[in-house]
Amino acid sequence: MILGRHRKPAPRLAAEVDDTELGPVWRRLTGRGTGHTRVLVAPLVQRLLDDAGDDWDRRAHRLAVLTASTRPSTQRSWAQHDSRHPDAHTLFAWEAMARGTRTPTADAEFDETVGAGVTAARLRPHDPNPWVVRLGLLRQRRRPRTEAFPVWREIAARDPWHREPHVQMYGYLSHREPHVQMYGYLSPRECGSRAQSMEFGDRAQAAIPATAPAAGLPLMALIDRYHAALSREGVHGLMADRLRDGPEASRVLDRALQAWTPAGQLRHAAALADLNLLAYALTAARDTARVATVFGAVAGVVTPHPWGHGCYDPVLTFPHAQRRADATR
Repeated sequence: MILGRHRKPAPRLAAEVDDTELGPVWRRLTGRGTGHTRVLVAPLVQRLLDDAGDDWDRRAHRLAVLTASTRPSTQRSWAQHDSRHPDAHTLFAWEAMARGTRTPTADAEFDETVGAGVTAARLRPHDPNPWVVRLGLLRQRRRPRTEAFPVWREIAARDPWHREPHVQMYGYLSHREPHVQMYGYLSPRECGSRAQSMEFGDRAQAAIPATAPAAGLPLMALIDRYHAALSREGVHGLMADRLRDGPEASRVLDRALQAWTPAGQLRHAAALADLNLLAYALTAARDTARVATVFGAVAGVVTPHPWGHGCYDPVLTFPHAQRRADATR
C-alpha cells in the first residue's frame, strides 16, 4: 500500500484555476519554478491566446491572468510593434481596465485605452472581449445606462453567456485577487440599485444554461445576499440562516449540484471557481451530506472568493470547512 494515497490534495491558490495550458505559461512569465529564466513574452502570449480560438470566455480568462503577469511596458510594445494583431490591443486595454478597479485612470490614459479597444474590435469584429473592456471602463467612470447598455448588447450578441461581462454588471469579489471587491455596474455603489442588481441576477438565473460560463452568477447573488444578511445587526442578522435555507437557495443549490457535479460537465476556464462557490454555499447551509462530493471535485484549488470573505485567509478557511464536513458525515 502506498502511503498517502488517499490523502487530500493540499489547498492552494492557482491563478490559472482550471486552465491547464495557461498554468505553465503563467509560471514561466512570473519566474515561478523556472529559475527566473528570460522568455520571449509576446510570442508566448500570442500563441496562448491564439490557441483559445473562438472560446471567448477562456480567452478573457487568459487575458486577465496574462495582464497581471506581464509588464505594461511589454504590453504596450507588443501593441505598437504588432499593430495588426487584435489581441495585442486587447491585452493592453485589459490591463488598464483591471488597474482601474484599484486606481482611477487619468483622462488621457482612459482615451488611449478606449482607442485600443476600438482598434481591436475593428480588427476582429466578432470578438466580444474588446467590448468587455469598454464595459469595464464605462463602469469605472460611472457612465449612464444610455452608454453602458448598448455595449452590453454588443457583447451579448457575440457571446450571450460570457462570464466576465455578467460579473461586471452584477459585481463580485474577485476569484483571482484576495479581498478585491468589485461592485457591479447595477449595484447601488455604482450606477444602479439593490433592486436592479437583484433583478439582473434573477433574470440571469432564469435564462443562463446550467453549465454555461456565466452559470455561477445565481450562486454569486445568493452568497452576496447571505453575506449582506450576516453583516446586519438585530433580526436581519439572525435571519441569515433562513435566507440560506429558503426555497430560492434550495433551487439554486439543487440545480448547481445536478448540473455540475458529474465529472466533465463544466468546461469553462473558471469552472473550479464556480465549484468553490458551490462548496462554500453548501457549507453555509450545513449540507454535509452533499458538500463532500464538491470538495472532491475542487481537488484543493482554492479561490479567494468566497473563502476569503471577512479578510480570512482562504487557504486556511477552505480546509477547515472541508474537515468540518468530513467530521459530520
